[in-house]
Amino acid sequence: MRRLLFAFSASVLFVWGAASLVAGFWVLPPMLLNAPIPQRTEADREQVRARLLVPGALWTKARVEGGERRALEVWHLHRPKAKGVVIYLHGFGDDMWGSIGRAADLPEWDAVGFTFRGRDRHPEVPSTLGGWERADVVAVVHHLEAAGVPRARILIAAWSQGAGVALLALSDLENRGIPLAGALLECPYETLAEAAKNHLRLALGSFELLARPAEWLALRKAGRSADFNPEEVSPIRVAPSLRTPLALITGDADRETPVAGVRRIARNHPDLVVVPGAGHCEASGRLPGGWKGWAEGRLSAWGL
Repeated sequence: MRRLLFAFSASVLFVWGAASLVAGFWVLPPMLLNAPIPQRTEADREQVRARLLVPGALWTKARVEGGERRALEVWHLHRPKAKGVVIYLHGFGDDMWGSIGRAADLPEWDAVGFTFRGRDRHPEVPSTLGGWERADVVAVVHHLEAAGVPRARILIAAWSQGAGVALLALSDLENRGIPLAGALLECPYETLAEAAKNHLRLALGSFELLARPAEWLALRKAGRSADFNPEEVSPIRVAPSLRTPLALITGDADRETPVAGVRRIARNHPDLVVVPGAGHCEASGRLPGGWKGWAEGRLSAWGL
């Protein structure tokens, strides 16, 4: 009987180990590196731009070299007598056209949008959830500075992946200069490792624990494939030292970026709103006045 139990246990461990290797090296890395991108036509993009145009406003487009020297298509909506510029950062599996529509809620500010890594034009470029995307944001801020926009008039508005990337980029920017005017962040992720765990937990439930070795292997495989260090993709590590004013919002029913992680990010930044019952990136929409009301309240508090 003991031999039978030993043989059974050894077989289970062998199957588990083999499955972890297969998942870690071949199944999970593409889920990160090949993040889906919405299929949009030029007409779709033009419709988004047209909805945001008002008399006296103007769209311009520029090519900016981002992380790993990837070309970014940066769109800038210039508005009459704007107070400054808001950079809108999209979430995982989205592009700039899915987030730039929020610019309608802040009509007194110019709006700038781009897709991380230029993946709306080149979806074959790997997604790194912050590894290289942080450099994209830094490059766009430098582009605006070169055009005469001071950092004191640059805001970031970001969701999910974009919110985590914003924290990483702010750290890089502040290491070599002054803070930005502020950042409006909804449901940022804590670390790349935690983001991977949370996404797998949505599919596997409590069985996600069994996938931990595969997750570890997958992150390292992805890092080698896309030439970045997954351990450095850690918004929670950089958040405490940031000097840029931060406003954070999340829901306590968010399973993709759980509230506990957002609370840890906000430990040194007291402006955190937790909305009961709100899921992933639903929090601001459940407040009176929606995201617009929440954002305008923060800008007013910052004197902007």
